[in-house]
Amino acid sequence: MTKKPLTEYPEGTIVRVADIDGGQRARARMLAMGMTPGCPVEVLSEGPTGCRVRVRGSEVVLCCGLAGKILAVENDSAEGPHCNCCPGSQAKAS
Repeated sequence: MTKKPLTEYPEGTIVRVADIDGGQRARARMLAMGMTPGCPVEVLSEGPTGCRVRVRGSEVVLCCGLAGKILAVENDSAEGPHCNCCPGSQAKAS
């Protein structure tokens, strides 16, 4: 399985952040919200104007442009980084 933008995952999917494909400001913004590589993220809803996700117990709404810069892999995939602060290999987004 390869990395895909967060905008390509359907509602209800739990993924892990694999990378942030953006400039320094976009990356800093995502890291400040807790979207670090390996962190599980649950896609709550998606639409033409944005993407609502749950990360580290908080709900965040991202514009499509910013959500498209977050590259993710399925949570159960062996690919990509794994979060050290989330217990277990099947960590949840909350």
